[in-house]
Amino acid sequence: MGVVVAVLLAGAGCGGAAAPGAPAAPPRPVASPLLLQGADVAWLQLMISMDGQLIALLERAEQRAGDAAVRELAGRLHREHTPELDRLVELRTRAGLPTDDIHKGHDMPGMVTDADLAEVDATAATGFDALFLTRVREHLDQCVSLAKSEQEAGTDPAIRAAATAVERERAAQRAEWDRVAKGRIDVPATGA
Repeated sequence: MGVVVAVLLAGAGCGGAAAPGAPAAPPRPVASPLLLQGADVAWLQLMISMDGQLIALLERAEQRAGDAAVRELAGRLHREHTPELDRLVELRTRAGLPTDDIHKGHDMPGMVTDADLAEVDATAATGFDALFLTRVREHLDQCVSLAKSEQEAGTDPAIRAAATAVERERAAQRAEWDRVAKGRIDVPATGA
């Protein structure tokens, strides 16, 4: 509660009065703090970890993918995930959550682990594209599932809006993935 009061006071300009006759400075915009409950916190922390790990995989694919369409997909996903990760980190900061990655190293659906990255690094060029596409599909599908869960269980409007955006973006990314993967690997049905 003290944080909310401090933010409100800072936004109201209670730091001192302007000199007589001087125009008042316009108020600075202040982002409202987020007061998150368990589902919101869990979703936000997990998505930050998942996006960060995926970006490491996307960077490898931009350099190593043998097929131009696969490299282009990796580049597009990289360009789309980077600002999303920035937005999620901003939400985490507004919520005052710790910055440590509590999911680092967890082997869970859709998470690109350090072991996955090591496997990708050790994979011969001929098998790289298929392995990359498989890992990306797992990530995209799991993100949709997690976003739906947040929309059902979450309470904070900003976090729920972020989950809605992730669900929409992942559906579009999965459609693009389907187009690129078709004929390159077996393509399971869209969706988690």
